[in-house]
Amino acid sequence: MPITVEFHPSRPELAQTFAQVLRDDPDHAAELELTLQEGAAHGNEIVAAHFNGRPVGVAVLHGDNLAWMVVHPATRGRGVGRDFLRGIEAKLGHGVTLPDKCRRD
Repeated sequence: MPITVEFHPSRPELAQTFAQVLRDDPDHAAELELTLQEGAAHGNEIVAAHFNGRPVGVAVLHGDNLAWMVVHPATRGRGVGRDFLRGIEAKLGHGVTLPDKCRRD
């Protein structure tokens, strides 16, 4: 499933753009709305994964730290999350730090 990765400026109207991706995850939907309201002033970046022009994933970066990432329920188990993370790192030109709950010891 080839995806494209795009960085988006923080704008409140993006919440609607990612509503379908976050439909089964109300906690992250609320976090996204708050992040979008705070804007780039807090160092947050919004990153999207697209497949055939439609959003299939959304992530929030705090500098080089991945705050969280969610992929659309219909695309889970197909490697979209892995490819999304690799795409983010490729666009940045370096790796990102994963949240503690995502790290393997």
